[in-house]
Amino acid sequence: MSDFIYRFSKKALLAFFTSLLIISCSGSDDSVPETNISVTDSALAAKSDGIFEATQHIVESGYNYIEEPGRMPNSIFGTSCPSFDVSVDGTQVTLTVDFGPSCQLLSGPEVSGQIILEYGPRVGGLRTIDYVYQDFFFNGNQVTGGGQIIRESQNNNGNPQSSLNENITVAFSGSSVTANRVGTRYVEWVEGVGSGTWIDNVYHIWGDWETTLSTGFIRTGLVNPTSPLVRGLALCDYIVAGVMEITQENLSGTLDFGDGTCDSIAIFTVNGIEFTINLD
Repeated sequence: MSDFIYRFSKKALLAFFTSLLIISCSGSDDSVPETNISVTDSALAAKSDGIFEATQHIVESGYNYIEEPGRMPNSIFGTSCPSFDVSVDGTQVTLTVDFGPSCQLLSGPEVSGQIILEYGPRVGGLRTIDYVYQDFFFNGNQVTGGGQIIRESQNNNGNPQSSLNENITVAFSGSSVTANRVGTRYVEWVEGVGSGTWIDNVYHIWGDWETTLSTGFIRTGLVNPTSPLVRGLALCDYIVAGVMEITQENLSGTLDFGDGTCDSIAIFTVNGIEFTINLD
C-alpha cells in the first residue's frame, strides 16, 4: 500500500477536485497508518509557493536593475516595460517599478501593477529594503502585502544574499481561495553573478514559513540550507529542486520539487505515500 502513487494531472485537479477531497489510505497492513489529506488544499499551498518565490525574485530584480546593474545588465525586464521611477529624499530612496496594465517578462510570466521599494544607505555592508505590492498581478493571480529585505552584497561564499521577513497574500485566478504566507526566507545567488545575463542565474532558497488558506487549511514549511529550494531562471517558472519539510492536518511529510528538471511537478510524501502535485 505504501508504494501506491496517486497521480493527478492539471485537468484532473480542475475537473475532479472542485470541492474539498479527503483521501483515506488504510488496509490490512497495520504498519501503514491511516492518511487523511486534502489534495486540493495541498496543491493550492504548493502552487502558492511558486507564485511567492517568483514575485519575490521580481522584487529583487527591480532593486538590482537600479542599484546593482553591473551584476545583471541583461535582466528579466524587457525594453518596453517596466518603467522605473526613483525619488530621493535625503538618504532615503523610493523606487517604483511600474509594470502598467500588462508586461511580459523575458523569463515568461505576465505581470501588471506596481512594486514600491524604500531603502536608505548601506550600513556595515547591509541595506534594509521595505517593499509592498500595489495592484500587482502575476499570471492573473493577485499578490498583495509585502515585507522587509536585508540585502548583503557579499556573504561568506562571496555571493549576494538576502534575508526576508514576508507577509504576502495571493488570490488565485479563477478561484475564491486566497493564500497567505508569513515567515522568514533566505536567498543566495549562487550562479550567474556578474555574467551579464539572467539566463544562467541560479538561486538557493531556505527558511521557514506558514501558509494559511482561506479555507482554514494551515501548512508550515521548513527548508534547511543543506537541502535548499533551487530556482534557475533559464526560461523556467518553477522551483526545480529542493525539499520542504511539511506539517499540515496533524501530519508531517516532505514536498520534493525534483532533480533540477524544469517541470510543474512536485511530490508530496506523507506516511510513505506519494502524492504528485501539479503546480500549474
